[in-house]
Amino acid sequence: MPNFEDIRHFVSCSFFGNNTLPNPRPSLTGKTIIVTGANVGLGFEAAKHLAAFHVSTLILACRDLTKGERAATTIRASNPSTNIQVWPVDLADFSSVTSFCARVQSDLPRLDGIVLNAGVEMSQYEAVEGLERTLTVNVVGTMMMALKVLPKLQESARTYKVDTNLTIIGSLIHVFGPDGQMNVDGRVFEALSDAKTADMPQRYNLSKLILHLCFNELVATTKDGKGEGKPGVVMNLVNPGWCASELSRHRHRPMYERFLFKFMGRTTEEGSRSLVHGVVAGRETHGCYLSECVVKPQSSFVRSAKGKVMQKRLWKELTDCIGNNIPESKL
Repeated sequence: MPNFEDIRHFVSCSFFGNNTLPNPRPSLTGKTIIVTGANVGLGFEAAKHLAAFHVSTLILACRDLTKGERAATTIRASNPSTNIQVWPVDLADFSSVTSFCARVQSDLPRLDGIVLNAGVEMSQYEAVEGLERTLTVNVVGTMMMALKVLPKLQESARTYKVDTNLTIIGSLIHVFGPDGQMNVDGRVFEALSDAKTADMPQRYNLSKLILHLCFNELVATTKDGKGEGKPGVVMNLVNPGWCASELSRHRHRPMYERFLFKFMGRTTEEGSRSLVHGVVAGRETHGCYLSECVVKPQSSFVRSAKGKVMQKRLWKELTDCIGNNIPESKL
């Protein structure tokens, strides 16, 4: 449960926080960046900004190719010099993630950054890949893709002697993740995927808490040359804020929530600035949680001794789940 410090950070960010685009604007000429969930919402707005920064190749990774091509056409109209491609991927389908990442490895000469933005917020229970859908998409599918594109990011850093970026979309709402629900005797993901006991009203918050914990362990276990002053992969976790996006399309928003959004909400363009900031940020942000485009502390639970223990427990379960898909030499 959140403590006073967590609540203070939540209020400060929600009512007074502001996302800003990088200034001066970075030049992304010659670089290749992937954005998942790029056909709508935060991903689409972030892709528009990246094209405006003259990224040479922009991959829009989407479940729906028709919507993806429509988004690409819109972005091309203002940025004809950017090579915009639409690639299919569904984070709820592990074979789709595997195929996508294999294509990244084989078809892209370089990869300078990836924004793992795709996610869901479900109101009704549904199981995919043996787990509740929110966990499959927001945690397992997302981390599977992170692990499988990591070798390409590392290769590009070494070859072109530049830092590359892996940006995962976290959320301020992780402070309200019900950490007590993870205190089970058996496997956490399996227990949380029990249709009889799944707490769907709290599931999105919990999925983001789990994602924060898994991100921290990814950073702790990944080795590259940054510690020796060599180019490497900058990994960060960003909070776009509460945005008017299609994320909540699967659930009804009560009146009180719509009322609060008038005071606390952001447009998708405003939220997308945090995604752009993360994927072009320097190594000073490596391993950090960024909110309002600056480094902020994660929740008290994430930073606690109990949180550290749970972090390792979840990571073990996660890597067991996708074990054959992990490039072991990079961990």
